[in-house]
Amino acid sequence: MGSETADAAGTATARPQSISSNVLAAGTHVLALPTWIVGPLLVIWLSRSEYVTEHARHAINWQLTVGVGYYLAGVLAVATAAGGDSLFVLWASVLAVIVLGGNLLFCGVAAVRAARGCQWEYPVAIRLMTSADVSRTF
Repeated sequence: MGSETADAAGTATARPQSISSNVLAAGTHVLALPTWIVGPLLVIWLSRSEYVTEHARHAINWQLTVGVGYYLAGVLAVATAAGGDSLFVLWASVLAVIVLGGNLLFCGVAAVRAARGCQWEYPVAIRLMTSADVSRTF
């Protein structure tokens, strides 16, 4: 059900998809940046393409993982108010920057892979919504 097949050498090659499916799948990953999981949920609800739906599932899994990261950063920041130690603010800031950078990087990679017609899952995402067998590498 994934979009990649293996050729004789064992390397992954993309199956042809319609250009509109590729654009919508890539747009789903970009849409997840400002809308968190709302955009990909709307895409799952409105899309009739299994290819686009798979990408929306991956985007939701990743955005939920990002939400957990931001939640942990917030807990560290609140711990500063309770403990009065500025070290928690430093760790909260570092964690928030790492999560933000990872979100931008992985959403960009996923959008490029989707535009090329390939399935790709975020490598460190919590997999709450299951999907077909896809590549987890760059």
